[in-house]
Amino acid sequence: MKTFKALILLLILSISSSLAVAHTSDTRDIEALMTKWAMSFGQGKTDALMALYTENAMVFPPSSEILDCPSAISTYLLGLREVGMKQYTISNVDLDIKGDTAYETGLWEVTRIDTNGDAIMLEGNITNVFERQKDGIWKIKLQSWN
Repeated sequence: MKTFKALILLLILSISSSLAVAHTSDTRDIEALMTKWAMSFGQGKTDALMALYTENAMVFPPSSEILDCPSAISTYLLGLREVGMKQYTISNVDLDIKGDTAYETGLWEVTRIDTNGDAIMLEGNITNVFERQKDGIWKIKLQSWN
């Protein structure tokens, strides 16, 4: 009986360890995705940026309409670059992963270069909902910031 209980305990610990490792891996993958998002935005790489969104992603920018298709999202993000927004950073505040869905809250900062060449720092909050794709890759499903 002791051997059976020990085996059950080892099995539980093994499963828990596997889940913890998977969760850590997912966390790193999502953090890498957001780093790539900020870098792609900063470098004006729209194709790389759009590859980070699901095909049916929705973006809820501040004081704007809901963007519910890739072309609308791309046009909006290109517009931000055109008005001088260049260096974007995102700092994760909280990340909660539930199966194939992850919820992130964070803080963002962007440097905007105005028409006089002066740098203006803007900042706010961001919320992302990520969806794990069939190939295991995480992508942005919903995004909102203020």
